[in-house]
Amino acid sequence: MKRNFLRLLPGAVLLLAVMAASGCPMARPAPFVNPVESRLILQVPFYSDEAGLCGPSALASVMTYGGRPTTAEEAAMALNQERPTAQSMAVWARREGLSAEIFSGAPEQLVEAVKAHKPFIVRLDRDAPPILRGQYAVVVGYTPDGPVLNSCAIHQQIIPWKDFLAGWYKSTNLSIMIESLATI
Repeated sequence: MKRNFLRLLPGAVLLLAVMAASGCPMARPAPFVNPVESRLILQVPFYSDEAGLCGPSALASVMTYGGRPTTAEEAAMALNQERPTAQSMAVWARREGLSAEIFSGAPEQLVEAVKAHKPFIVRLDRDAPPILRGQYAVVVGYTPDGPVLNSCAIHQQIIPWKDFLAGWYKSTNLSIMIESLATI
């Protein structure tokens, strides 16, 4: 038995070396440490959405901030969907002359984006009151207590990190960054 183990040991070491060299995760990432400072991106427009779906209002907010003035109603009509997808929102933003990237974000990216004055859209697939499961929100800042979000009927509200991250992780950290092509 010990002989078989010793024969397998070089292969196991080689596998670990290949995983490390290829960038494959070998251990869980370090837990997110809440920032100690607070930041807020000024002049991000807020659009309410009485329908409660939040996608069109979030999209209109970041598109307007990115240099393409848009209303929530215009976004809703263009998307022509009851529940817009991240893909449909990104496609429409690109058609309107903006850069749009869909990615699985990390809390550290959220902090860095706010520091760079780049609001972005996130989707929460678990309730983070007052934001409900399946709603989109715009990250406009952060504090040690939580990110500052705009979503449907809330304007610059702090959502506790624990609640926000649970909802965001449930959506595989769905994030949409929309920017003016001139700022890239």
